[in-house]
Amino acid sequence: ARSLPAYPAALLDPDSGRKRVKFADSMGLTLTSVKHFSSQEEPQIPTKVLSRYKSFPPQQDVLGDLCQNFRSSLDMDRLVACFPELRDADRRVQELRVCLEQVSITQFEVRGQIRVRRGCKVREVGIRYTFNDWLSHVDAQALPVSPVEEPGSEARFSFTVYTPPFMDPSSAVHFAVFLRSDQGEFWDNNLGQNYTLRYRSMPDHGFVSSVLHAT
Repeated sequence: ARSLPAYPAALLDPDSGRKRVKFADSMGLTLTSVKHFSSQEEPQIPTKVLSRYKSFPPQQDVLGDLCQNFRSSLDMDRLVACFPELRDADRRVQELRVCLEQVSITQFEVRGQIRVRRGCKVREVGIRYTFNDWLSHVDAQALPVSPVEEPGSEARFSFTVYTPPFMDPSSAVHFAVFLRSDQGEFWDNNLGQNYTLRYRSMPDHGFVSSVLHAT
């Protein structure tokens, strides 16, 4: 039996039987000779190499485009309140036992303050919100603004909701505030309509947070 040759015939010089080695440049073209250039001599690029280089598609700055789109969305879309200015907190807290007293809106979050009527034995105060028109929702607990010194005094609680940075411009944030106490569960849901924040296109004059508070 005969073994295979150590080198394929295509790599052997037909005259001497020795191996042939071919070099290629970065473009995949055969490198026939090597020339050293001095710093004063400007190298000439072959026409074939230059035309192949120009045939490549231009590189796109994907990251730059993404940053520009993100900045544009921040410049144009703002969450704005779709409910009247909060008023008559004293009356509403007496009727509902809990009421939304203040809301502030920034680019990435919604902060608010909830007021609870005197005499309520609070178990939990919080906010229920949704980003998808109540297909799902989240209950977030509100935290006391300051310790309640007297059992019969009113209490205030604060909450923060972080909004997604890439929400669809047609989407909205709906929410209501609640009180769970020994007397039962009570809601302030804007007379059954819920509190709603929607995206609106705004001119780029620098973002200023909006604040709504009860008087």
